[in-house]
Amino acid sequence: MKKEDREKSDQRILGSGGFVGAVLQKSERLLEKKYKPKRPIKELIEVVAERLDLSPELICSGSRKRLISDARALLAYLAVEETGHKATDVAKILGIKRVSVHHAAKKGKKVLENLPSPL
Repeated sequence: MKKEDREKSDQRILGSGGFVGAVLQKSERLLEKKYKPKRPIKELIEVVAERLDLSPELICSGSRKRLISDARALLAYLAVEETGHKATDVAKILGIKRVSVHHAAKKGKKVLENLPSPL
């Protein structure tokens, strides 16, 4: 059997090579996100503020207005999921709890998908 044709695992334990390949790809993406140079959170705040025509101070305020809440959610998504910042660091800047950052990030993904043009 040629080296290229070998499976990356024992099928009896982990399943098909396709499954193992997919898991390895996901693992590589996670490591890449964790260790790539991060855009500072303050810079992300400015990007989101400019895109949504808000002041950066409003994003960090405790306002519950829909647009400002969406801006915070978008920031949480970009910072945690796309850039790889720790939720704890984002929480400190926004003045919310870490678990709230995770909830906001889920909402932020939907906000990003509904923007008329990408960031």
